[in-house]
Amino acid sequence: MNNSKFVQTEGYPLTAQRLQELQTTFQIFQSFGSLAGELTIISGCEVIGTTIQNGTIVINGEPLEFREAAVLEDSTVIIYEEKVFKPFKNGTVKEVYAYRYASIGTAETSWPWASFKKLDPIAVLMARMSILEKKAAVFQAGGGMVLWNKPAIEIPDGWQEVEYWRGRMPVGFHPDQPEFNLLGKMEGARRKTLSEAELPVISPINGTGFKKGGVGGGTTGLTVNDYDSGDFAAGELIEPFGGGESFSILNPYRVVLFIEYIG
Repeated sequence: MNNSKFVQTEGYPLTAQRLQELQTTFQIFQSFGSLAGELTIISGCEVIGTTIQNGTIVINGEPLEFREAAVLEDSTVIIYEEKVFKPFKNGTVKEVYAYRYASIGTAETSWPWASFKKLDPIAVLMARMSILEKKAAVFQAGGGMVLWNKPAIEIPDGWQEVEYWRGRMPVGFHPDQPEFNLLGKMEGARRKTLSEAELPVISPINGTGFKKGGVGGGTTGLTVNDYDSGDFAAGELIEPFGGGESFSILNPYRVVLFIEYIG
Protein backbone atom coordinates (compact mmCIF):
# COMPACT_ATOMS: atom_id res chain seq x y z
CA MET A 1 0.00 0.00 0.00
CA ASN A 2 1.19 3.52 -0.75
CA ASN A 3 2.48 5.50 2.21
CA SER A 4 2.67 9.30 2.44
CA LYS A 5 5.37 10.78 4.75
CA PHE A 6 3.71 13.82 6.26
CA VAL A 7 5.86 14.20 9.37
CA GLN A 8 8.95 15.97 8.06
CA THR A 9 11.26 18.76 9.23
CA GLU A 10 12.02 21.89 7.22
CA GLY A 11 8.44 22.14 5.95
CA TYR A 12 6.35 19.63 3.98
CA PRO A 13 5.86 20.44 0.25
CA LEU A 14 2.05 20.17 0.18
CA THR A 15 1.23 20.41 -3.52
CA ALA A 16 -1.51 19.23 -5.84
CA GLN A 17 0.66 16.23 -6.69
CA ARG A 18 0.82 15.19 -3.02
CA LEU A 19 -2.98 15.42 -2.76
CA GLN A 20 -3.40 13.35 -5.92
CA GLU A 21 -1.22 10.70 -4.33
CA LEU A 22 -3.70 10.54 -1.45
CA GLN A 23 -6.58 10.24 -3.91
CA THR A 24 -4.84 7.35 -5.64
CA THR A 25 -4.31 5.63 -2.30
CA PHE A 26 -7.96 6.01 -1.33
CA GLN A 27 -9.11 4.53 -4.64
CA ILE A 28 -7.42 1.28 -3.70
CA PHE A 29 -9.93 0.84 -0.87
CA GLN A 30 -12.79 0.94 -3.37
CA SER A 31 -11.65 -2.41 -4.74
CA PHE A 32 -12.81 -4.02 -1.49
CA GLY A 33 -16.36 -3.19 -2.54
CA SER A 34 -16.21 -6.00 -5.10
CA LEU A 35 -15.96 -8.48 -2.23
CA ALA A 36 -19.47 -7.54 -1.17
CA GLY A 37 -21.07 -8.39 -4.51
CA GLU A 38 -23.30 -6.45 -6.86
CA LEU A 39 -26.18 -5.05 -4.79
CA THR A 40 -25.33 -5.33 -1.11
CA ILE A 41 -26.16 -3.57 2.14
CA ILE A 42 -22.97 -3.18 4.17
CA SER A 43 -24.44 -1.43 7.20
CA GLY A 44 -27.54 0.42 8.33
CA CYS A 45 -30.43 0.78 5.87
CA GLU A 46 -32.94 -0.66 8.31
CA VAL A 47 -36.51 -0.25 7.14
CA ILE A 48 -38.61 1.39 9.85
CA GLY A 49 -42.19 1.82 8.78
CA THR A 50 -41.92 3.09 5.23
CA THR A 51 -38.50 4.71 5.62
CA ILE A 52 -35.07 3.29 4.83
CA GLN A 53 -32.56 4.59 7.35
CA ASN A 54 -29.08 5.90 6.53
CA GLY A 55 -26.42 3.33 5.78
CA THR A 56 -23.78 2.09 3.38
CA ILE A 57 -24.38 -0.02 0.29
CA VAL A 58 -22.40 -1.42 -2.62
CA ILE A 59 -23.53 -1.08 -6.24
CA ASN A 60 -21.48 -2.99 -8.79
CA GLY A 61 -18.45 -2.99 -6.51
CA GLU A 62 -18.64 0.71 -5.57
CA PRO A 63 -19.21 1.52 -1.87
CA LEU A 64 -21.70 4.37 -1.48
CA GLU A 65 -23.40 6.24 1.31
CA PHE A 66 -27.14 5.60 1.33
CA ARG A 67 -29.27 8.53 2.41
CA GLU A 68 -32.53 8.05 4.25
CA ALA A 69 -35.61 7.92 2.03
CA ALA A 70 -39.21 6.72 1.92
CA VAL A 71 -39.65 3.35 0.24
CA LEU A 72 -42.48 1.68 -1.64
CA GLU A 73 -42.81 -1.91 -2.84
CA ASP A 74 -41.46 -1.06 -6.30
CA SER A 75 -38.97 1.64 -5.28
CA THR A 76 -35.66 1.85 -7.12
CA VAL A 77 -32.22 3.04 -6.05
CA ILE A 78 -30.20 5.48 -8.09
CA ILE A 79 -26.81 7.14 -7.71
CA TYR A 80 -26.74 10.88 -7.13
CA GLU A 81 -23.66 12.98 -7.80
CA GLU A 82 -23.23 16.43 -6.29
CA LYS A 83 -20.39 18.39 -7.81
CA VAL A 84 -18.53 21.04 -5.84
CA PHE A 85 -17.11 24.03 -7.74
CA LYS A 86 -14.58 26.56 -6.40
CA PRO A 87 -12.99 29.71 -7.89
CA PHE A 88 -9.33 29.60 -8.81
CA LYS A 89 -6.75 32.42 -8.60
CA ASN A 90 -7.24 33.29 -12.23
CA GLY A 91 -10.97 33.82 -11.67
CA THR A 92 -12.19 30.64 -13.30
CA VAL A 93 -14.57 28.34 -11.46
CA LYS A 94 -13.79 24.64 -11.68
CA GLU A 95 -15.06 21.41 -10.27
CA VAL A 96 -12.95 20.37 -7.31
CA TYR A 97 -14.96 17.55 -5.81
CA ALA A 98 -17.74 15.13 -6.75
CA TYR A 99 -19.79 13.66 -3.92
CA ARG A 100 -21.55 10.40 -4.86
CA TYR A 101 -24.27 8.76 -2.80
CA ALA A 102 -27.28 6.53 -3.33
CA SER A 103 -30.93 6.89 -2.39
CA ILE A 104 -34.41 6.14 -3.61
CA GLY A 105 -35.22 7.80 -6.92
CA THR A 106 -35.99 7.41 -10.60
CA ALA A 107 -33.45 7.59 -13.39
CA GLU A 108 -32.46 5.87 -16.61
CA THR A 109 -30.09 3.65 -14.62
CA SER A 110 -31.58 2.28 -11.44
CA TRP A 111 -31.74 -0.86 -9.31
CA PRO A 112 -34.77 -2.31 -7.47
CA TRP A 113 -34.50 -1.80 -3.73
CA ALA A 114 -35.83 -5.34 -3.26
CA SER A 115 -32.65 -6.67 -4.93
CA PHE A 116 -30.35 -5.34 -2.20
CA LYS A 117 -29.32 -7.97 0.35
CA LYS A 118 -27.63 -7.44 3.70
CA LEU A 119 -24.34 -9.19 4.38
CA ASP A 120 -23.96 -11.31 7.48
CA PRO A 121 -21.03 -10.39 9.75
CA ILE A 122 -17.81 -12.31 9.11
CA ALA A 123 -18.16 -14.06 12.48
CA VAL A 124 -21.53 -15.45 11.42
CA LEU A 125 -20.17 -16.57 8.04
CA MET A 126 -17.19 -18.26 9.68
CA ALA A 127 -19.49 -20.11 12.08
CA ARG A 128 -21.55 -21.38 9.16
CA MET A 129 -18.41 -22.46 7.31
CA SER A 130 -17.28 -24.39 10.38
CA ILE A 131 -20.58 -26.27 10.44
CA LEU A 132 -20.35 -27.03 6.71
CA GLU A 133 -16.78 -28.31 7.10
CA LYS A 134 -17.90 -30.68 9.84
CA LYS A 135 -20.77 -31.97 7.71
CA ALA A 136 -18.51 -32.42 4.69
CA ALA A 137 -15.84 -34.26 6.70
CA VAL A 138 -17.56 -37.62 6.10
CA PHE A 139 -16.81 -37.35 2.38
CA GLN A 140 -13.06 -36.88 2.76
CA ALA A 141 -10.89 -39.64 1.23
CA GLY A 142 -13.79 -41.94 0.38
CA GLY A 143 -15.27 -41.94 3.87
CA GLY A 144 -18.81 -41.39 2.62
CA MET A 145 -20.84 -41.80 -0.54
CA VAL A 146 -23.91 -40.25 -2.09
CA LEU A 147 -26.40 -41.50 -4.66
CA TRP A 148 -25.98 -39.99 -8.12
CA ASN A 149 -29.11 -40.04 -10.26
CA LYS A 150 -27.56 -38.78 -13.51
CA PRO A 151 -25.23 -40.34 -16.13
CA ALA A 152 -21.61 -40.99 -15.17
CA ILE A 153 -20.35 -38.39 -17.65
CA GLU A 154 -22.12 -35.71 -15.58
CA ILE A 155 -20.43 -36.57 -12.26
CA PRO A 156 -19.02 -33.27 -10.87
CA ASP A 157 -15.29 -32.59 -10.73
CA GLY A 158 -13.70 -33.93 -7.57
CA TRP A 159 -16.03 -36.96 -7.43
CA GLN A 160 -15.89 -40.41 -8.97
CA GLU A 161 -17.99 -43.55 -9.14
CA VAL A 162 -17.33 -46.21 -6.48
CA GLU A 163 -17.19 -49.11 -8.88
CA TYR A 164 -17.16 -51.93 -6.32
CA TRP A 165 -20.66 -50.82 -5.27
CA ARG A 166 -22.08 -51.63 -8.70
CA GLY A 167 -25.14 -53.87 -8.41
CA ARG A 168 -25.16 -53.79 -4.60
CA MET A 169 -27.28 -52.39 -1.78
CA PRO A 170 -25.96 -51.21 1.60
CA VAL A 171 -26.78 -52.97 4.87
CA GLY A 172 -26.05 -51.82 8.40
CA PHE A 173 -23.12 -53.22 10.39
CA HIS A 174 -24.12 -55.56 13.25
CA PRO A 175 -21.36 -57.07 15.45
CA ASP A 176 -23.56 -59.95 16.65
CA GLN A 177 -24.78 -61.22 13.27
CA PRO A 178 -22.16 -63.12 11.24
CA GLU A 179 -23.63 -61.97 7.94
CA PHE A 180 -23.10 -58.30 8.83
CA ASN A 181 -20.22 -58.18 11.35
CA LEU A 182 -17.40 -57.24 8.93
CA LEU A 183 -17.17 -53.85 7.24
CA GLY A 184 -16.74 -54.16 3.48
CA LYS A 185 -18.02 -57.75 3.33
CA MET A 186 -19.77 -58.51 0.04
CA GLU A 187 -22.28 -61.36 -0.05
CA GLY A 188 -25.76 -62.04 -1.42
CA ALA A 189 -27.20 -62.92 -4.82
CA ARG A 190 -29.71 -61.54 -7.28
CA ARG A 191 -31.55 -64.83 -7.77
CA LYS A 192 -32.35 -67.94 -5.73
CA THR A 193 -33.03 -71.60 -6.54
CA LEU A 194 -34.73 -73.53 -3.74
CA SER A 195 -33.18 -76.78 -2.61
CA GLU A 196 -35.31 -79.72 -1.47
CA ALA A 197 -34.59 -78.87 2.16
CA GLU A 198 -35.90 -75.36 1.57
CA LEU A 199 -39.28 -76.50 0.23
CA PRO A 200 -42.23 -75.99 2.59
CA VAL A 201 -43.52 -78.99 4.55
CA ILE A 202 -46.62 -80.28 2.76
CA SER A 203 -48.24 -82.41 5.49
CA PRO A 204 -46.98 -81.34 8.87
CA ILE A 205 -49.79 -83.20 10.66
CA ASN A 206 -48.43 -86.76 10.52
CA GLY A 207 -45.40 -86.51 8.23
CA THR A 208 -46.74 -89.00 5.64
CA GLY A 209 -45.96 -86.68 2.74
CA PHE A 210 -47.94 -85.64 -0.31
CA LYS A 211 -49.37 -88.79 -1.98
CA LYS A 212 -51.78 -89.87 -4.69
CA GLY A 213 -54.90 -91.36 -3.24
CA GLY A 214 -56.41 -93.28 -6.09
CA VAL A 215 -60.13 -93.44 -6.77
CA GLY A 216 -62.02 -92.20 -3.74
CA GLY A 217 -58.92 -91.74 -1.64
CA GLY A 218 -58.37 -94.41 0.93
CA THR A 219 -55.08 -93.47 2.54
CA THR A 220 -54.23 -91.48 5.62
CA GLY A 221 -52.47 -88.12 5.51
CA LEU A 222 -52.62 -85.46 2.80
CA THR A 223 -53.56 -87.07 -0.54
CA VAL A 224 -54.40 -86.16 -4.11
CA ASN A 225 -57.21 -88.27 -5.51
CA ASP A 226 -57.55 -89.22 -9.19
CA TYR A 227 -61.28 -89.08 -9.82
CA ASP A 228 -60.93 -89.25 -13.60
CA SER A 229 -59.43 -92.63 -14.42
CA GLY A 230 -58.67 -94.19 -11.09
CA ASP A 231 -55.37 -95.58 -12.29
CA PHE A 232 -53.35 -94.65 -9.20
CA ALA A 233 -53.04 -97.00 -6.32
CA ALA A 234 -53.86 -95.67 -2.89
CA GLY A 235 -50.75 -94.41 -1.13
CA GLU A 236 -48.63 -94.15 -4.29
CA LEU A 237 -46.16 -91.19 -4.17
CA ILE A 238 -46.98 -88.33 -6.46
CA GLU A 239 -44.62 -87.74 -9.37
CA PRO A 240 -42.16 -84.81 -9.22
CA PHE A 241 -43.42 -81.54 -10.73
CA GLY A 242 -42.17 -77.99 -11.30
CA GLY A 243 -39.31 -76.53 -13.36
CA GLY A 244 -36.74 -75.87 -10.62
CA GLU A 245 -35.75 -72.51 -12.11
CA SER A 246 -34.20 -69.76 -10.01
CA PHE A 247 -36.33 -66.74 -9.15
CA SER A 248 -35.62 -63.08 -8.41
CA ILE A 249 -35.30 -62.05 -4.78
CA LEU A 250 -34.87 -58.34 -5.55
CA ASN A 251 -37.06 -55.74 -3.93
CA PRO A 252 -38.44 -52.95 -6.16
CA TYR A 253 -35.41 -50.84 -7.09
CA ARG A 254 -34.10 -47.90 -9.10
CA VAL A 255 -30.59 -48.01 -10.54
CA VAL A 256 -28.24 -45.18 -9.47
CA LEU A 257 -24.51 -44.58 -9.17
CA PHE A 258 -22.66 -44.51 -5.85
CA ILE A 259 -20.10 -41.69 -5.98
CA GLU A 260 -17.42 -40.53 -3.54
CA TYR A 261 -15.46 -37.32 -3.06
CA ILE A 262 -11.82 -37.55 -4.13
CA GLY A 263 -10.80 -33.88 -3.89
